[in-house]
Amino acid sequence: MKAVILAAGEGKRLRSHFNRPKPLVSLLGVPLIERNILTLKECNIKDFTIITGCYEREIKEYLGNGEKLGVNITYLHNRDWQLGNGVSAYTYHKNYRQNEKFILLMADHLFQEEVIKNFLKQAPKINQNEIFLAADKDLDKVYDVEECTKIKAEGNLARELGKDLQDFNAVDCGLFLGTKALLNALSQAISQNQYTLTAAVNLMAKQGKVKLHFIKGHWIDVDDPESYKQAEKILLQALVPPKDGFISRTINRKFSLKITKKLAKTKVTPNQITLLSFFTAVASSLFFAGLHPFWGGLLAQITSILDGVDGEIARLKFLKSKYGGLFDSILDRYGDFIIVIGMGYAWYFTAESLLALLICAAALSGIPMSMLFKEKFHTIAQTTYLPEKHDGLFRYLPANRDGRLFIIMLGGILNWIPATLIILAIVTHLQTLFRLFNVRKFL
Repeated sequence: MKAVILAAGEGKRLRSHFNRPKPLVSLLGVPLIERNILTLKECNIKDFTIITGCYEREIKEYLGNGEKLGVNITYLHNRDWQLGNGVSAYTYHKNYRQNEKFILLMADHLFQEEVIKNFLKQAPKINQNEIFLAADKDLDKVYDVEECTKIKAEGNLARELGKDLQDFNAVDCGLFLGTKALLNALSQAISQNQYTLTAAVNLMAKQGKVKLHFIKGHWIDVDDPESYKQAEKILLQALVPPKDGFISRTINRKFSLKITKKLAKTKVTPNQITLLSFFTAVASSLFFAGLHPFWGGLLAQITSILDGVDGEIARLKFLKSKYGGLFDSILDRYGDFIIVIGMGYAWYFTAESLLALLICAAALSGIPMSMLFKEKFHTIAQTTYLPEKHDGLFRYLPANRDGRLFIIMLGGILNWIPATLIILAIVTHLQTLFRLFNVRKFL
């Protein structure tokens, strides 16, 4: 399937603050139109037609033929872009292929990846004489409803659309599955001197030809500085994965997301953050071994926070890679091992007790089990192991990496090295044994 992106308008309200064409305004390190292209690419769409207008040269120079993004981009220019977005959308009739369905969206409307994937799943059900429109009926959570195009919906059909509509129960998200029928409606509306996309959609709505898909997830129209800031918040909040541990979700992300927001505007890569996290773990170990547990504990917690930043940067800027995931996992295991070795050395150095070595060994053997268990479960069950779903009340046991490093931080600050290693040994093995017992019902 091909995607058609409208990028013809002037975008005065946003350009005045960024001094760039609106589609090329960078949001957390990625221009708006590029973010849309890469999101659609994650949904297996790689052919794009971009409708240009006011900023044809700038957009072409930046995106080129799409090769640098791993997609194919062609362009159509709308000389009459000032008339309205309906004229821009109708420009696609020049490249339209008989009986094709195409995704139509605006360069400045951003969607969570899952929103588009769920929308596309319904595409085969749409006939050539219909169109499919993404709508949001959770009006309490819609940002700036007053500026949205409202929809009067009956079931899954749109009966009327309009910005000033008073009787409405949903809003238009700006994501369409287009067909030949939409192009015909656009042609008809333009012949009547109605140049907006909404005017054409209303012609079809009167015939009961506009089907609605009510989305579940995040989306936003980035139209002015206020919505730009809201889009930042939405994108950052969406970075928190469901597999997060309790400490990571309630403490670490409050810091890591702020760091990610700053770093997103730079060229720092996820692998560089992974290395920084590892070296912070090494520094933590050295402080523990040098009998400076306060700083060792503090650096262990910083290691934990940075461990979230690399993944956030990767997801936010579409820099995820299989090697990056492997690189992160391996260095995390080495980092954990080194920190515990530093703590074990400090205990043995001060007490010269064989017990210190035995407890240290028990902690070292238990620490990798959380990740190992999740990886093996994923391989066998072909689904992600989610503590919120699979662990029950045991999800609060601080045996995942975020919990372990939090325990180490407390142990370092309070200078309770022996107690910390004993707790690590107990909780890691306890979690593993519980999971072995509990997971049978999921396999």
